[in-house]
Amino acid sequence: MSNVAVVVQRCHESIAGGSESLAWQYAALLKDAYRVDVLTTTALDYSDWANVLPAGDELRDGVNIRRFHVTHGRSSHWFKLYQRLQNDFHAQDSGGHRALGEARPVSWTMSLQEEFIRHQGPYSQPLLDFLREKWSTYRTVIFVTYLYPTTYFGLMNMPPGRALLVPTLHDEPPAYFSAYRHVARRTKNLLWLTDAERQLGADLWGDLPGRVVSMAVDTTLRTPAREGTPYLLYCGRIDPNKGFPELFEHFIRFKRDHPSPLRLVLTGEDALSVPERPDIEYRGFVPAEEKFSLMAGAKLFVMPSNNESFSIVTLEALAQCTPVLSSGGSEVLVAHITQSGAGRIYNDYQSFSGSLAEMLADEAARVAMGMRGREYVVSQYGPERIRALLIEAVEAKGEPATDTTARDEKTTPAARASGPQPAPPLAVPAGWSEDTLRELVTSVLVEDGPPAELRNYAAADFKRFLYTLGLVPETPGLSVLEMGANPYFTTTLLRKFREVDLHLSNFFGLTQKEGSQVVTVHQTGETETYSYKHFNIEQETFPYADETFDIILCCEILEHLVADPVHALVEIRRVLKHDGLLVLTTPNVARLNNVFRLIDGQNIYDPYSGYGVYGRHNREYTIGELHELLTANGFQVETHFTADVHAGYAGSTSAINIGVKELTSFRQVDLGQYIFSRSRVAEGAKELPPVRPEWLYRSFHDSRRHET
Repeated sequence: MSNVAVVVQRCHESIAGGSESLAWQYAALLKDAYRVDVLTTTALDYSDWANVLPAGDELRDGVNIRRFHVTHGRSSHWFKLYQRLQNDFHAQDSGGHRALGEARPVSWTMSLQEEFIRHQGPYSQPLLDFLREKWSTYRTVIFVTYLYPTTYFGLMNMPPGRALLVPTLHDEPPAYFSAYRHVARRTKNLLWLTDAERQLGADLWGDLPGRVVSMAVDTTLRTPAREGTPYLLYCGRIDPNKGFPELFEHFIRFKRDHPSPLRLVLTGEDALSVPERPDIEYRGFVPAEEKFSLMAGAKLFVMPSNNESFSIVTLEALAQCTPVLSSGGSEVLVAHITQSGAGRIYNDYQSFSGSLAEMLADEAARVAMGMRGREYVVSQYGPERIRALLIEAVEAKGEPATDTTARDEKTTPAARASGPQPAPPLAVPAGWSEDTLRELVTSVLVEDGPPAELRNYAAADFKRFLYTLGLVPETPGLSVLEMGANPYFTTTLLRKFREVDLHLSNFFGLTQKEGSQVVTVHQTGETETYSYKHFNIEQETFPYADETFDIILCCEILEHLVADPVHALVEIRRVLKHDGLLVLTTPNVARLNNVFRLIDGQNIYDPYSGYGVYGRHNREYTIGELHELLTANGFQVETHFTADVHAGYAGSTSAINIGVKELTSFRQVDLGQYIFSRSRVAEGAKELPPVRPEWLYRSFHDSRRHET
């Protein structure tokens, strides 16, 4: 029996949230066919995501629940970001173009989007560590609801295409983040609840592979509650974002316009403060059987929310033969009502009042609506049908992953993960120490090179060379291209500590197409003549045949390019063999010392260079931007981390004041000075067209973007 994991932000029998109920239902439906783990946090309350439940395992109804501590809950900073998002969303008219099929993403940087997601909570580093290390033990991992960091960062800690994402997508401002579009695209397998939700996904994120699986609804008829006087019913979270201020206003005004004994009965979590009136009754959380009995006895079920991806309670009410009066702001709800013929839609008080009065006045029509609603739910959302569709989706994922792609047997699942990881130890070869290696590297001198300048450069960047060496597998006989080899420090380490067929190239400062340079290692007295090819990697076709190399090193080059890094990546992909490796390093624009310089009002950009346009850093990247650039152009990121290299500019938070330390402690994996990345040509990537993300040319006029 294979293992399956379901990841959700919280899991407890007291929680009435839609995505939590969906996650638990999927686990319950799968438990007879698989060993199921629900991976979640110790939080109960979404308002702060505080750790309440104990970490560890709990067995419930044949499903193992594994809870992990929340590292960061919902911070006060998030509320400021949320307000900014609301303002920017409307100012940029991001949602205004969706009806035309041209949804405009919110123009936030990737790092700011991820800051929003992380501070929204619940962010659990132990959960992410578990996923990074154990994902391959599961046939698949099912992530439920797109919004929270458990899903976003969880998916980023797994290789592309190994999970199933159940977005439960709403038309809401965060859904317009390019970060969510990116993670949905790299997931490659989405499970939708309705056709309407799938269309929303296509509008926001593009056409994505997946299927509509939906959710099972309890269709057992219950005995109607005997309440004495007629009532409308709502079950679920009573929240401003669920349309309740308007519902209360509409109901109170309706009662004023149409005096009657009619009541509004509410169950679930009150996050708003229900008005204290005799005709509005809040009952809090009620047992499931009492909820179904109330549904069966209600004149109508009312659903005021505009943010519904499925609306479980709406379908549960329909299954009890109770018609629904629903807000028209949710396309999913409109689809349910239209397809079932079991209710009415309102968009303002006039339509609310008219529909409610009509449905209450005509008992025969109301009963007929109820019967149509039940038929709709029984035919579409029966448990056996949903179980079969869900198992079909899981089976399509194949057997649990066993890594057959890595040539280097020492590569671990953690090293293959695609999300940012802590920096590994320096790759010091056996029998050597850092001191002796430093002496070796700083003694390397290329002909005509200024000795003191080269020695200082080698000493300052020594750790970068060792981190880079650690990304190159020790498998003998591999064909390796080192781009930008001059001044040959990494070249020297590769020659000495890797048995590879080494080829070299340089890309600026020379005019000839090929050449050679003499390099002396003064520590050992060795002299080597290195031959290289010379070409402009962002303009020219590389002078190599397709699928020539097992590994290409592109170290400290990307930041110097001025026009088209994507051309370089596509050419690298072309000349790499299927499944070939790209080792790429580049300065991290979001390094902590840059953050401090910005706060201090200093310029973080390089000065003009005496070595010409390619002599300076023209465009640096964040780790998120680099990840997107690589994955969009056909590379599967295996190892991705930042690390400090230069003494005196440490990104470690241990040296800074306690206030900043608290704010940045969880960011240590992405605040280092340099980004180190190893990625593999993804299956089928050779035929992909170049992808140039919009943010890459954000300052260009649209016509110039097309020219690139």
